[in-house]
Amino acid sequence: MTHFAGSTGAPAAALPALIVLGLDDGGKAHASWFGEAEVGLAEKAAGMMGMAALPVADASDLKGLADKLPQGRVFESGRAFVPFVKRTVYDAIATHLPPGYRFPTRAADDRPAPGKSKKASGGAAPEGGPKRPEPHRPTDWDKIEVGSLVLATEGAFQGWYEATVTKISPEDLTLRWRDWLEMPAFTRKLNHIALLHPDHRD
Repeated sequence: MTHFAGSTGAPAAALPALIVLGLDDGGKAHASWFGEAEVGLAEKAAGMMGMAALPVADASDLKGLADKLPQGRVFESGRAFVPFVKRTVYDAIATHLPPGYRFPTRAADDRPAPGKSKKASGGAAPEGGPKRPEPHRPTDWDKIEVGSLVLATEGAFQGWYEATVTKISPEDLTLRWRDWLEMPAFTRKLNHIALLHPDHRD
């Protein structure tokens, strides 16, 4: 298994104590776990982001589901890194929410910039209206350019997620996560990223 520079994975002592989950504006499932030290911050972040927070300490089945999730991270902004997950896993976790549970109202400034937009005076955009511009998906390493969409990971045991190339240097690439614009830019060497399948589409 490939290990990535600058990534050490979760500390051995870090165990899932809380699961944060929710759906984004596009209906895609997100979930991640947080350790005991971040429970308070993660619960606040969940409320800010319109997501639910489920403690896992006393539910063995939730512990098993947490093992299928990436570890989350709370930022200084108060929000959290809660990646995409398989819908089947999300649905299994969501069954542990109280009957009739209603997700909190998301903070107004948390909505991602590239998502669907509405005109200030025109209401909802028509179904055939403007969509997110089609990103450049390189089919070979030498075709990577600024604006290209590639895949990157936080570490050997984390998932792979879409990232946009913002700068190309002789030694590495500067990237930003496509769906977590509040996260800072980061760098990866060329052999630490992956290309999307040619048939992949939004």
